[in-house]
Amino acid sequence: MKRFKWLAFLLVAMMVVMAVGCGGGAAEPPAEPGDDNGDDAPPVAAPKVAILIPSSPTDGGWGQVGATGLTYVAEQLGIDPVIVEAGTADLMREEAEALAADGFDVIFGHGGQYASPFSEISGDYPDTLFVTAGGNIVTDNQMPLEFVLERLTYIQGVMAAELTESNILGMVIGGEFPAYTKTSRAFEMGAHSVNPDINVLLGVTQDASDMNEGYELTLSQIQAGADIVWSNANQATQGSVAAARETGTWIFGAVADISGEAPDQTISTAAQSFGPAMQSAAERWLDGTLESGVILIDVDAGGIFWVWNDNVVDDLPADVVALYDELMPKVMSGEIYVPRENEGW
Repeated sequence: MKRFKWLAFLLVAMMVVMAVGCGGGAAEPPAEPGDDNGDDAPPVAAPKVAILIPSSPTDGGWGQVGATGLTYVAEQLGIDPVIVEAGTADLMREEAEALAADGFDVIFGHGGQYASPFSEISGDYPDTLFVTAGGNIVTDNQMPLEFVLERLTYIQGVMAAELTESNILGMVIGGEFPAYTKTSRAFEMGAHSVNPDINVLLGVTQDASDMNEGYELTLSQIQAGADIVWSNANQATQGSVAAARETGTWIFGAVADISGEAPDQTISTAAQSFGPAMQSAAERWLDGTLESGVILIDVDAGGIFWVWNDNVVDDLPADVVALYDELMPKVMSGEIYVPRENEGW
């Protein structure tokens, strides 16, 4: 299959390095036509990898995280990154099919919403791997990455419940996709584990690329009494951050670190790093070792991180800060059960 060309690509590269390293005598004359030492083999093409993202690669949120991940993969493989913005189902299908027809080996879709459009074409391109960030469609050449971010947002919910004075918390998510809903429900689950009577307000954007909408939703929650807010809403998260910053309200983030935008209000971010996870999936497909199934990414896999805001962490109550070290082993072991994407929500 085409993907096994990657092994040949690596072998050729190694042979070139060895040849250069072992040189030292006079250079051999170029081979004459018909000489046995002439190399008639065509050059091996480098792998082709692309990502489709639903929002701008500079949105400071989900789109940028995906673009950064693909750039990381390209750097590791020594290839050029191909990043395509495709936010509608028609564009997702059309752009992915164009890439597959052009011989791309791996195509990432940055969100569970890519699963259905990809499934319409993936069967026609068996030599191309289609990977979605979330989703539940699994075939021989289409698989989802599942980032178990909800375990960290559960801990954020516990902390928020311990910190709130109004007993009102705010949440903003970018849509009804599992990547959003599982993290917000886990945050609420964590808060209610401390106090079942806490009022958790939920705002769902109509357009996750609309920063103004994120701003208005979060501001309305703050005006309704929320003294701690949380946001996982792509570019709209920047609006949530702006509302928290302007009102001096504590905020928790998800996916991309927000502490730089709200250095005095951010408590922590449950952050994702797509690069290593995407690289692993791509390399295993290219060398023929990737087995069909959900590609699970957890804290132990190195793709999910807890990021404290160093500007404020020392000012937080010590018992709240200690909750991370206390709860993380229990959440990871299952002693505290936080449902995964397709479990119990």
